Amino acid sequence: MYNMTTGTSFSISRSLFAGEIVTDGKVVSIMMRKPKKEAGPARTYTEKDFDVVWGLDPGRRDMFVATNQFEESVSCSSKEFYEEARYTKAKQKIKGWQDRHPKVLEAIRNMRTKKTASPEKLKVYIAFMTQRMDLLLRSSQLKPFRRLRFRIFLFMTKKLRQLCERLTPRGKRVVVGFGDWSNQDVAGIIKKSPAGLVKVFERELARYCTVIPIAEYRTSKVHFECQRQLKNQYSQRLCRDGEIRTQKVHSVLHCLNNGCRGMTVNRDVNASRNMRRLLECKLRGQDRPLAYTRQARA
Repeated sequence: MYNMTTGTSFSISRSLFAGEIVTDGKVVSIMMRKPKKEAGPARTYTEKDFDVVWGLDPGRRDMFVATNQFEESVSCSSKEFYEEARYTKAKQKIKGWQDRHPKVLEAIRNMRTKKTASPEKLKVYIAFMTQRMDLLLRSSQLKPFRRLRFRIFLFMTKKLRQLCERLTPRGKRVVVGFGDWSNQDVAGIIKKSPAGLVKVFERELARYCTVIPIAEYRTSKVHFECQRQLKNQYSQRLCRDGEIRTQKVHSVLHCLNNGCRGMTVNRDVNASRNMRRLLECKLRGQDRPLAYTRQARA
């Protein structure tokens, strides 16, 4: 190959040409492929490599609940995260801006749903959005909107850093067994329940300590103490229609094992302790306990 700027030629050891050459009549730009790095052998860890071992259970209502081998717990609710990251205030500001622009407000209020399996309804949504797409994009690119998004990003980064520092004390070698919850329904299938930035938090935490993914299967259903299946607690609640009904309490579970003497546990704290147990088994080179496998359901 020839460098027209310096007038020298050079060669490369293997072909990286990506099949694209662009020119404006004066300068030529050649698209090159960046070779992928070959994955090296996976590093193995043991318990001796770490001072603090955390089991972390991510979730929706609580962004995460973590428990270490000293039975210390750290948690952060999604509500707390959104408030401290200034998401709540930003939504109020955006709503005020939209109320002062009738065309934008009309487009938002009359917007059809895209969550449908009906081709006809999806076609109506596409037709509605194509007519108003430019209007909505222009309004979202105004300077106040861009400044507000940048402000949210700063406070979000600050909150994530604070959470990571709570889990990783200085001078300590820390490992976190992070539950592999996928958070697939981030578009808001569960109404009035923010999803939290679970995957973003996982990537940020990996910059501070060693993060090992742990399969969450049955971790919230099995009691940490006796490895028996937990049962839901029930309570009477006043429903929106004015009727009192007996309903399951999601966050509180009950153990029927006689040895546990009717113990009740917090669902997320128990799951984080189970996550820590599975991480410790992985560090010791042991198999996953039977109570946390699919054979346990047989």
